[in-house]
Amino acid sequence: MSLATLREIVREACYGLYHHRFRAALSMLGISWGIISVVVLLAYGDGFRGALDAGFKGAYSDGTVIVFPGQTSLQAGGERAGKRVRVTVDDVLAVGEMPLVKNVSPEFMRDFPVVYANRQSSHLVRAVAASYGGMRSEVPQPGGRFLEEEDVRLRRRVAFIGVEVQRKLFGTIPPVGETIRIGGQRFEVVGVGEEKVQLSNYNRPDKFCIFIPWTTMGGLTDNKYVNTFIWQAATPALEPQATRQVREFLAKRYRYNPADERALNLFGSSKAHEITGPIVNGLKIILTFIGVVTLAIGGVGIMNIMFVNVQERTREIGVRKALGARRRDILVQFLLEGLATTFAGGLIGIALSYGLVWLLSPRPFLAELLDDAKRSTDIYLVLSPQLVGICSAILMVVGLVAGLLPALKASRLDPIESLRYE
Repeated sequence: MSLATLREIVREACYGLYHHRFRAALSMLGISWGIISVVVLLAYGDGFRGALDAGFKGAYSDGTVIVFPGQTSLQAGGERAGKRVRVTVDDVLAVGEMPLVKNVSPEFMRDFPVVYANRQSSHLVRAVAASYGGMRSEVPQPGGRFLEEEDVRLRRRVAFIGVEVQRKLFGTIPPVGETIRIGGQRFEVVGVGEEKVQLSNYNRPDKFCIFIPWTTMGGLTDNKYVNTFIWQAATPALEPQATRQVREFLAKRYRYNPADERALNLFGSSKAHEITGPIVNGLKIILTFIGVVTLAIGGVGIMNIMFVNVQERTREIGVRKALGARRRDILVQFLLEGLATTFAGGLIGIALSYGLVWLLSPRPFLAELLDDAKRSTDIYLVLSPQLVGICSAILMVVGLVAGLLPALKASRLDPIESLRYE
């Protein structure tokens, strides 16, 4: 090989290196955009789930189930179908003795006229146990409290009121310690509920309700049969087993088929997750697909640029092979170049994603619909370590695929034909 030829090869190598850096920058830009798409879209999916969870959390704490007695639809034990299931307080208290049940509360519901001074309105009164507050996330405002076990045991006429009840009856007057009349009987207000978000409720939202001890309901109306009752599993994981026990216990007591789901209608935290889970998972699959396709397009761009790079560096590859480089050395060199370009773009993309997540969060969702002043049901984009790990795994696959094929091509070039390449 003449000196002039070697100089020409070096000159072309320098020229190719300049263009290679320019193309590498374009490749990193494509990968960065792809990884931003994946990260932001998946973060949006996690934020969507968080908004729904926040909406249901105001209605049911984990492991909580609300039971609505219904009518039988299957014949069992000689009993005809269509029999109404009527649950008593004794039944509810017996459910509370089960080993897999942690808390239980009967619930009687009825509308009553409520009077304070010269103001009067009608509100739904819920007669419940003290444990109801924890199961239904009834948080009192500062200076007040929810019902206590002593209130139930001593049949105290005390009331915990929703924030809308406070506005209608008291306006700006502090209600705690004041006396209201429910159905003509005097009750002392012991607390006011915090404004809370309820994506799910039955009958009406809690902020429009008044809560009293269930033991005092007998002085207002008949309280032989509960309207509903609510219980909480020992742990959220045990909710399915506890649900089966509750169904079997009441089915045996009232002689109907325990598989008859219309006899008892149950709804709680796990049921809410069953409803929202497929929606959230479907959305995340779609968003993941869009993000991965975007990232794959960036990977195809890297692959094409690497093929062009191999073509322009053909003579350089020939020189390296002529000087003793093996196929493996050429393969590793070009594969590492592809991986380095991919991961450099990925790191830039993840860094930019943090900024975008901060700028785009929160996104309006349910807060306006549910009058959520704290905006807890808006979509807060979540960039978790798990999410970054998933994106890094996707990025690794894209980098390997994008760099492997051009590297294989480069390693298989014939050194003599490479030196003759113009």
